[in-house]
Amino acid sequence: MFAKPARLFLLIQAVAVIPLLAGLYFQWPLPISIGLAAVAAFTLARVWHEEAWWPWIHLAFLPAVFITTQLQIDSYWFLLAFILTWLIFGRISASRVPLFLSEQQALEALAQIIPPGQRFLDVGAGTGRVLAYLAQHRPDLQLSGVEMALLPWLMGRCTLGSRIGWLRADYQTLDFADYDCIYAYLSPAAMPDLWRKARAEMKEGAILISNSFAIDEQEPTQTLPLHDWKNGKLLIWQM
Repeated sequence: MFAKPARLFLLIQAVAVIPLLAGLYFQWPLPISIGLAAVAAFTLARVWHEEAWWPWIHLAFLPAVFITTQLQIDSYWFLLAFILTWLIFGRISASRVPLFLSEQQALEALAQIIPPGQRFLDVGAGTGRVLAYLAQHRPDLQLSGVEMALLPWLMGRCTLGSRIGWLRADYQTLDFADYDCIYAYLSPAAMPDLWRKARAEMKEGAILISNSFAIDEQEPTQTLPLHDWKNGKLLIWQM
């Protein structure tokens, strides 16, 4: 119904203000009014949002705003928090991809399963952790990574060796035909677009690997459990 999660979030919170205003009109205690609004937002999110975590964010949002206003925090701290969030995550409202760092189990598994001599691309590469590990353990690979958020990209720029291609760009601007193996640790919201691009551009026999996140109605060629703290897995599709 609503393509953009950010717009849907605002709509739900706007509707949830109605019970808050009703509580203020009838002079109910403010915590009760806020609680009603939070429950209303939670209920709407259960209906309208697909992802399971959104209702809990909606439930906590108005109470968190109320508590914050009682703390009398200077306004410049909010500006600094916004700037820091943008530096770390970039335009997350558009990309719908937070910063995920691949665990050690994923790094070790990748080093074992990537065929020799592959042109490897890490999509949404964060700080370059995957590329740094593969550069050390798989010197036969031609390594590249792409990241949009400024601060993680700068960290990668300062730490990765010169033989690794390190791009600050939207991965949609790249040609997937230039790579034999593409790795992504994104989010459920980003997987449909990634799959469409991979199907359109990757060559026959090329490999797409997703850390943890599946693609709806696309059964992976292979699934490799990681046995990490979140029971993650590598999902592998061969084109």
